[in-house]
Amino acid sequence: MIQSKRKKIVLFLPHRADPSRGETFSADLLPLELLQIASGPVADGYDVVMVDAMIEEDYIAKVLEACDGALLFASSCILGYQVYDGYVVAKAVRERFPKLPIIWGGWFPSVTPEMYLREGIADAVGIGQGELTFRDVVRAVDAGTSLEEVPGLALLRDNKVMYTANRAVVGFDQFERVPWELLEFEKYASKQTTPTRMKVRHRFPLPGHWTPDNPPRGFSFFSSFGCPEPCTFCCSPLVTGRRWKAIPGAQLAEEIAELQQRFKFDVLRFQDANFGVAEKRTREFCEKMIELKVPIHWNGTVEIETIMRYKEDTCDLLRDSKCHLLWLGAETGDQEMQMQIGKKIKLDHIPEAIGRLANRGIIPGTFWIIGYPGETEEAMAETLRWAAMVKHKYPIAGSEVYPFRPIPGTVDFNTAVKNGYEPPKSFYDWGMCFEYKYNAHNTPLPASIRETWRRYNNTAAIYDMHVQEGPAWMRRALSRMAGWRLQRGKYELPLEQKLFDLYVRVTGQRQNAAEDVSEDYQQLQPETHAQKQIASV
Repeated sequence: MIQSKRKKIVLFLPHRADPSRGETFSADLLPLELLQIASGPVADGYDVVMVDAMIEEDYIAKVLEACDGALLFASSCILGYQVYDGYVVAKAVRERFPKLPIIWGGWFPSVTPEMYLREGIADAVGIGQGELTFRDVVRAVDAGTSLEEVPGLALLRDNKVMYTANRAVVGFDQFERVPWELLEFEKYASKQTTPTRMKVRHRFPLPGHWTPDNPPRGFSFFSSFGCPEPCTFCCSPLVTGRRWKAIPGAQLAEEIAELQQRFKFDVLRFQDANFGVAEKRTREFCEKMIELKVPIHWNGTVEIETIMRYKEDTCDLLRDSKCHLLWLGAETGDQEMQMQIGKKIKLDHIPEAIGRLANRGIIPGTFWIIGYPGETEEAMAETLRWAAMVKHKYPIAGSEVYPFRPIPGTVDFNTAVKNGYEPPKSFYDWGMCFEYKYNAHNTPLPASIRETWRRYNNTAAIYDMHVQEGPAWMRRALSRMAGWRLQRGKYELPLEQKLFDLYVRVTGQRQNAAEDVSEDYQQLQPETHAQKQIASV
């Protein structure tokens, strides 16, 4: 072990959504990225200070205070507002402590390291899996040795980006234990169970007896890294090399049981890119969860074709272990597009796989994309038709349609650029361009498709109205009307949408003028929470 005399390392996780727009993310999304990379330095005896913008009101001030006398500062982000918020904080750190080493990692920096290096907010960017790389970086900085000797980094040398030796993807057995003592979980639990007027994004459907008025304590966990799928719209093939490493099933269940006893959570979300790759692992996990009688519901991600490969009794084990939700990417309702994007899902397998889950009471959270580079209007219309068919056939299923977003580090990003797409240039623009559901300005959807897509979203939401809003007679009547539209794909004269809007107005449920602003309009507003924060420091 390095004799570090408790030298300090500061880790920061940026906001996932801009709270000045009245949005936040579900607080069960814990700072797993930071906990994972902290594992090595904590084992080596360093003092790790972890700051998550989600639970810290004055997070920039707290970061700057912590950086005083620190050995280094590190941050991580994926896509969306995190990109801009992280930039603002890293810039503030650089200005206050110009000699403090700054290290970046995560999906977005991994595929755009030059941005961070040339902007001067990073001395090194970790590429891909970060646990071992970050541990070696900390040791090198502490010892005063060159980062060029650390595998898995992008550096700026002689005004050129250079990459150090490749860092192979390894299994979880190569890492130190996750330092859960750094997690201030009660702050996250309090945010989950305290009512808020903010729009909470990425909140999972509530299982069992839980309701919005009686919410559960949620927890999240990384049980695997990477994904073997070759999807052309995802940066995982580039970042992970299509490698998949996972904690063995029985061991995973034992770890979850211990964490549940420690933190007393009710629902677990696996934040894996692809939880269900190996059926044997899934079976072992479910069997051990049942054996240990872990008192939680859980959810994760799985592929359509994976569910089709699972045995019937494996699906029964999912149900019996209290899996209440699985996220599936159907992606497109056109078979030619399935081949083009590398997914290769057989279309008839989509409703069949969804049915295997829905019939067991497991919610299939299904996602579709329209507007891929070169996709025809007919193919987009087919996707909307399939999405509606699935939603009507299995009402408990989510069937969400999103516009395509060109993600850097993907095959489709390069194709979109060749087709004329102009990607964002600044951190601010990158931070504002990934609002998937509503802000589709950069996706060239044909006008007719855009209108059908908008009306489909409204119709699907009203079809779900039996779950919560309005009196029973109205829920039944409007839901039947919406179901008729989903079944036939007819969205003209959306009477039920007008009636529901009238009901909302008459019952005084409209938001105030400041909040009653369209999502598209809010996307264009220049002032952000991060800008307000830095101005006050």
